[in-house]
Amino acid sequence: MHQIQKELEEASEMSGASWLYTFRRVLLPLLLPGFVAGWIYVITHSFRELSTSIMLYRSGTEVISVVIFELWDAGQYPELSALGMSLVVVLLAISLLARWVGGKFSVQQSESG
Repeated sequence: MHQIQKELEEASEMSGASWLYTFRRVLLPLLLPGFVAGWIYVITHSFRELSTSIMLYRSGTEVISVVIFELWDAGQYPELSALGMSLVVVLLAISLLARWVGGKFSVQQSESG
């Protein structure tokens, strides 16, 4: 928020807008791409996290990375393959969502010189 210029808020205030309207119409559109990118980064990396999950899990509260590790350790490869492919599909969907959101918020270049 420090990188957003105060003049934008001041201009909105001088135009008679309330703080809530300024936040919703000026600040939130500028902050939203960073929030979305941060959450997508956290989600995709949380799927890959194994070491912390193994240290902290209890029986009955396993996350998907621990279940995949246990299936591999037990030699249950068909179940492991099915769960791994479902994880790939979920991560692919998240990646496509990230690509769509990135395209929506990116700066468009005009085609005229």
